[in-house]
Amino acid sequence: MNSDNPVKTPWQLWLVAILSLLWNGSGAYTIIMAQLNKLPGLRADEIAYYAAQPQWFVLLTDLAVLAPVAAAIALFLRSRFAVTLFTIGLALVVINNAYDFGTGTSRALTNNTALIVTCIILVIAILQLWYSRAMRARGVLH
Repeated sequence: MNSDNPVKTPWQLWLVAILSLLWNGSGAYTIIMAQLNKLPGLRADEIAYYAAQPQWFVLLTDLAVLAPVAAAIALFLRSRFAVTLFTIGLALVVINNAYDFGTGTSRALTNNTALIVTCIILVIAILQLWYSRAMRARGVLH
Protein backbone atom coordinates (compact mmCIF):
# COMPACT_ATOMS: atom_id res chain seq x y z
CA MET A 1 0.00 0.00 0.00
CA ASN A 2 1.36 3.41 -0.97
CA SER A 3 1.40 5.81 1.98
CA ASP A 4 0.80 8.75 -0.40
CA ASN A 5 -2.45 7.15 -1.60
CA PRO A 6 -4.04 5.26 1.33
CA VAL A 7 -7.00 3.00 0.65
CA LYS A 8 -10.22 4.57 1.86
CA THR A 9 -12.26 2.49 4.28
CA PRO A 10 -15.61 1.66 2.67
CA TRP A 11 -18.63 2.60 4.77
CA GLN A 12 -19.97 -0.96 4.72
CA LEU A 13 -16.90 -2.22 6.61
CA TRP A 14 -18.22 -0.49 9.73
CA LEU A 15 -21.69 -1.94 9.17
CA VAL A 16 -20.32 -5.45 8.62
CA ALA A 17 -18.07 -5.10 11.69
CA ILE A 18 -20.98 -3.97 13.88
CA LEU A 19 -23.33 -6.69 12.60
CA SER A 20 -20.60 -9.32 12.92
CA LEU A 21 -19.86 -8.28 16.49
CA LEU A 22 -23.55 -8.36 17.43
CA TRP A 23 -24.21 -11.70 15.69
CA ASN A 24 -21.08 -13.46 16.94
CA GLY A 25 -21.23 -11.87 20.38
CA SER A 26 -24.81 -12.97 20.94
CA GLY A 27 -23.96 -16.46 19.69
CA ALA A 28 -20.94 -16.71 21.97
CA TYR A 29 -22.97 -15.52 24.95
CA THR A 30 -25.78 -17.98 24.21
CA ILE A 31 -23.50 -21.00 23.75
CA ILE A 32 -21.26 -20.30 26.73
CA MET A 33 -24.19 -19.61 29.04
CA ALA A 34 -25.90 -22.80 27.83
CA GLN A 35 -22.71 -24.78 28.48
CA LEU A 36 -22.66 -23.38 32.02
CA ASN A 37 -26.39 -24.18 32.44
CA LYS A 38 -27.05 -20.50 33.14
CA LEU A 39 -29.11 -19.68 30.05
CA PRO A 40 -32.72 -19.01 31.02
CA GLY A 41 -35.33 -21.19 29.37
CA LEU A 42 -33.16 -24.21 28.57
CA ARG A 43 -35.24 -27.36 28.21
CA ALA A 44 -34.21 -30.63 29.86
CA ASP A 45 -33.03 -32.11 26.54
CA GLU A 46 -30.85 -29.05 25.89
CA ILE A 47 -29.34 -29.23 29.39
CA ALA A 48 -28.60 -32.93 28.84
CA TYR A 49 -27.06 -32.19 25.43
CA TYR A 50 -24.61 -29.64 26.83
CA ALA A 51 -23.85 -31.72 29.94
CA ALA A 52 -22.91 -34.74 27.82
CA GLN A 53 -20.35 -32.89 25.67
CA PRO A 54 -16.72 -33.94 26.14
CA GLN A 55 -14.40 -31.22 27.44
CA TRP A 56 -12.38 -31.06 24.19
CA PHE A 57 -15.61 -30.45 22.28
CA VAL A 58 -16.63 -27.68 24.69
CA LEU A 59 -13.21 -26.05 24.25
CA LEU A 60 -13.41 -26.21 20.45
CA THR A 61 -16.96 -24.86 20.54
CA ASP A 62 -15.83 -21.95 22.71
CA LEU A 63 -13.00 -21.21 20.27
CA ALA A 64 -15.46 -21.50 17.38
CA VAL A 65 -17.68 -18.80 18.89
CA LEU A 66 -14.96 -16.52 20.28
CA ALA A 67 -12.71 -16.43 17.19
CA PRO A 68 -15.37 -14.61 15.11
CA VAL A 69 -15.94 -12.13 17.96
CA ALA A 70 -12.23 -11.35 17.84
CA ALA A 71 -12.45 -11.23 14.02
CA ALA A 72 -15.23 -8.62 14.18
CA ILE A 73 -13.05 -6.51 16.48
CA ALA A 74 -10.17 -6.98 14.03
CA LEU A 75 -12.44 -5.63 11.27
CA PHE A 76 -13.01 -2.49 13.34
CA LEU A 77 -9.24 -2.16 13.62
CA ARG A 78 -8.84 -2.86 9.90
CA SER A 79 -6.50 -5.70 10.80
CA ARG A 80 -5.63 -8.48 8.36
CA PHE A 81 -5.99 -10.89 11.30
CA ALA A 82 -9.75 -10.71 10.75
CA VAL A 83 -9.28 -13.16 7.87
CA THR A 84 -7.35 -15.64 10.02
CA LEU A 85 -9.83 -15.39 12.88
CA PHE A 86 -12.88 -15.82 10.60
CA THR A 87 -11.10 -18.82 9.01
CA ILE A 88 -10.50 -20.41 12.42
CA GLY A 89 -14.12 -19.83 13.42
CA LEU A 90 -15.48 -21.34 10.19
CA ALA A 91 -13.12 -24.34 10.36
CA LEU A 92 -14.13 -25.08 13.94
CA VAL A 93 -17.85 -24.75 13.14
CA VAL A 94 -17.40 -27.30 10.36
CA ILE A 95 -15.32 -29.65 12.56
CA ASN A 96 -17.72 -29.43 15.50
CA ASN A 97 -20.79 -29.98 13.37
CA ALA A 98 -19.14 -32.88 11.52
CA TYR A 99 -18.36 -34.53 14.86
CA ASP A 100 -21.83 -33.80 16.24
CA PHE A 101 -23.55 -35.17 13.13
CA GLY A 102 -21.15 -38.11 12.89
CA THR A 103 -21.78 -39.22 16.45
CA GLY A 104 -25.51 -38.70 16.07
CA THR A 105 -25.64 -36.20 18.93
CA SER A 106 -26.48 -33.11 16.89
CA ARG A 107 -29.75 -31.49 17.89
CA ALA A 108 -30.15 -30.65 14.19
CA LEU A 109 -30.86 -34.35 13.55
CA THR A 110 -34.09 -34.20 15.55
CA ASN A 111 -35.04 -30.53 15.53
CA ASN A 112 -35.81 -28.65 12.31
CA THR A 113 -35.20 -25.26 13.95
CA ALA A 114 -31.75 -26.38 15.09
CA LEU A 115 -31.00 -27.58 11.54
CA ILE A 116 -32.05 -24.24 10.04
CA VAL A 117 -30.03 -22.29 12.62
CA THR A 118 -26.99 -24.49 11.97
CA CYS A 119 -27.26 -23.79 8.23
CA ILE A 120 -27.66 -20.04 8.83
CA ILE A 121 -24.60 -20.02 11.10
CA LEU A 122 -22.55 -21.79 8.43
CA VAL A 123 -23.68 -19.43 5.64
CA ILE A 124 -22.97 -16.32 7.72
CA ALA A 125 -19.53 -17.67 8.70
CA ILE A 126 -18.73 -18.22 5.02
CA LEU A 127 -19.93 -14.71 4.12
CA GLN A 128 -17.87 -13.13 6.90
CA LEU A 129 -14.75 -14.92 5.70
CA TRP A 130 -15.47 -13.95 2.09
CA TYR A 131 -15.98 -10.30 3.04
CA SER A 132 -12.82 -10.09 5.14
CA ARG A 133 -10.78 -11.70 2.34
CA ALA A 134 -12.23 -9.21 -0.15
CA MET A 135 -11.29 -6.29 2.14
CA ARG A 136 -7.78 -7.67 2.55
CA ALA A 137 -7.42 -8.08 -1.23
CA ARG A 138 -8.51 -4.43 -1.71
CA GLY A 139 -5.88 -3.30 0.78
CA VAL A 140 -8.40 -2.12 3.39
CA LEU A 141 -7.10 -4.55 6.01
CA HIS A 142 -3.45 -4.25 6.93
